[in-house]
Amino acid sequence: MDIYTKTILRFASNIPNAERLKSPDISITRRTAVCGSSMTVDLNIKNGKIEQIGLDIKACALGQASASIFAKNAIGLTLKEVQKLKNELINFLKTGDFRIKKPFEDYKYLDPARSVPYRHDSILLVLDSTEEGLNKWIH
Repeated sequence: MDIYTKTILRFASNIPNAERLKSPDISITRRTAVCGSSMTVDLNIKNGKIEQIGLDIKACALGQASASIFAKNAIGLTLKEVQKLKNELINFLKTGDFRIKKPFEDYKYLDPARSVPYRHDSILLVLDSTEEGLNKWIH
């Protein structure tokens, strides 16, 4: 089965906020050990919520597609909401049990990647980076 479906490639080629912020409150760069994908997430945070997000992505199409789905709806999210989404996505990738609600229901299109566990880290990169940034900002 081809994991790079037309839908995944469409998400990967249409990433919102795919540029760095000029003066972010916090920047986090993370890299996956297995496939070498890397991502920098810039955040401006107000009242504990994401006010602006900027991305610099050097990842496979799966990481790009995940970043696209997330960035489209990231504004206004809190640390708890990012953690909940990340946990639901991890569960989906491991078990196939899809419980992710709007506005992130497009993560269902990453179903073909479930069969390739070594790519899961790339899919989670945007959420890991955002979670780390929010956590550092709050603490």
